Amino acid sequence: MSYASRLRSLLPAHVSKQLHRFSSLSQRYKNVVPALQLTTGLAVLALFLSSLAIIVFYSFLMQAPPQTGAEFTIQNYVEFLSNDLYRLVLWQSLVIAVESTVAALLVAYPVAYYLAFTESEHKNLMLLLVILPFWINLVIRTYAWRLILGNQGIVNYLLVDIFAIYNQPQNLLFSQGSIVLGLLHIFLPYMVLPMYVSLDNIDREHIEAAKNLGANDVQAFYEVTLPQSLPGAAAGIVLSFVLAFGAFVVPLLLGGTENLMIANLIGQAFIEQFDWSLGSAMAICVTVFVLAFVYVFNSIVGLEELYSAGGDAE
Repeated sequence: MSYASRLRSLLPAHVSKQLHRFSSLSQRYKNVVPALQLTTGLAVLALFLSSLAIIVFYSFLMQAPPQTGAEFTIQNYVEFLSNDLYRLVLWQSLVIAVESTVAALLVAYPVAYYLAFTESEHKNLMLLLVILPFWINLVIRTYAWRLILGNQGIVNYLLVDIFAIYNQPQNLLFSQGSIVLGLLHIFLPYMVLPMYVSLDNIDREHIEAAKNLGANDVQAFYEVTLPQSLPGAAAGIVLSFVLAFGAFVVPLLLGGTENLMIANLIGQAFIEQFDWSLGSAMAICVTVFVLAFVYVFNSIVGLEELYSAGGDAE
């Protein structure tokens, strides 16, 4: 008896009967279920596109939402692109996103490599520990860093009271470094998991073949392991950069008023200034910027070639 049959035998008779009827109907109308799945997906996509269309519409209005008639203008885009403060914050957001992405790549690769090649019986537990931060609220994790980096936090306690490196607490909070550290903590799993999948799928016989041909461990890594792990690294870079560039909570709580990122300015435009037109224009510009980054990154790195090469290697 198959597992499904055993499971069905444990269900009440009326439930089993309904499941049998549903199975018979699905077999009779084989195209209905895929059509329903496609319809659901298209409905969700249409909802997303409709909300995006509203933002695009608002970005060209003098006042949004319009009170009487719609007056169209491009002044919102001109103000965003010509304002020195907005350009500075946009550049600062780019720098922070790049720094946090590079830091995540450097930290995540050894972790992913160890998880992929370890023979430890606790491998699944270690993978669980990697995704465990996802179970904790983002705000709680960010506030924890305020307790760690604050003037009365554990870092200053070690630097001042234990090791006596400094005479007074250091201002570790409300800086770009604290933002990068917070983003690294939050987005590290997004870098580890794709690289772990790529490394775990590498055929170990390829590595042994390289060693049999005279390569040492370092040469085998650079010639076999590293090239085949690039698809996972590329996916992790895109995920980490896009999420870090649009971060809102971390720079708000760890950066202070002097280290805002572009998402914070967009939030201020909507919530504090009630300027939905300018906020919409800023959101559209940021979206275009992120799409341009992905396009340029794809042009330089060649994601299609990477993934096709990874598939051929397997």
